[in-house]
Amino acid sequence: MRLTPAQLGMHALLGKNLKMGMPSDWSLAQRIRHGHAFLVSISKVDLGLDPEAWHTHLKAGNVGGYRWSNKHLGMPKAIASALANPECQDAVREMNAENDVDPSKENPLPEASC
Repeated sequence: MRLTPAQLGMHALLGKNLKMGMPSDWSLAQRIRHGHAFLVSISKVDLGLDPEAWHTHLKAGNVGGYRWSNKHLGMPKAIASALANPECQDAVREMNAENDVDPSKENPLPEASC
C-alpha cells in the first residue's frame, strides 16, 4: 500500500502504528503526537489534533498529495473508527491533561477522537 505524506500523517494522527518510520513500541499518544507534528510540518498550519479538521483541510488544498490516490476517500471511515475507540479517548484525555489544555481556549483533540 502506497501512501502520500499527508495520508501517512493522517494515519499516525489516528493512532495507527505505521511500520515505516515509526518505532513499534510507541504508545498511542506518541503516534498521535507524531502524526500531528508531521502534518504541521508539511502543511505549515496547525489545526490541533482534530482529525476531521485535518481531513477537510488536506482534501481542500491537496496538501502533501492528500488526494493523489483515492486512499483519502476511506479516511472518513477511519476517522469514525478512531472516534469510537475507547483507547483513543483515554489517550486524548491523557494528552490534554499533560498539556493542561483548556478546551474553551485551545483547539485540543476532542475527548472522543484519536
